[in-house]
Amino acid sequence: MTVRLPKNENGNISDSKDIARIMQKILLRQNKYHRNKEYFWAIGLNNSNDIVYIELVTIGTSNRNILAPMKAFRLAVLKDCERLVLCHNHPSGKVEPSKADKQFTEDMRDAGTILGIKLLDHIIISENDHAVVDKK
Repeated sequence: MTVRLPKNENGNISDSKDIARIMQKILLRQNKYHRNKEYFWAIGLNNSNDIVYIELVTIGTSNRNILAPMKAFRLAVLKDCERLVLCHNHPSGKVEPSKADKQFTEDMRDAGTILGIKLLDHIIISENDHAVVDKK
């Protein structure tokens, strides 16, 4: 499902903080009950770092979300985006990346390399904080 860019956001990204701010606004659109689930988004960018799309790829449970590379990169391929940012929330509010988050990021980076799509970042957000997932 494609998600609208929040009002007062121009869609040009300079760093991960810009994405985190935008995605927190999108998360806060959900009512409190729905924010207790883990959402996973893919954000496609053009070469000028303008947002081409924001896609809600999956909605998981309170602590888990399963995602295949094909689903994360599907719209990026269709829209000829050469850059991608992945983002998901931790309903617990703790944004520290888990070992699984780090491995997932590495796997997605590898998948992007095969497709010719650069994975710029994988960002974990909560309502008030964010963290960037580093490599293993």
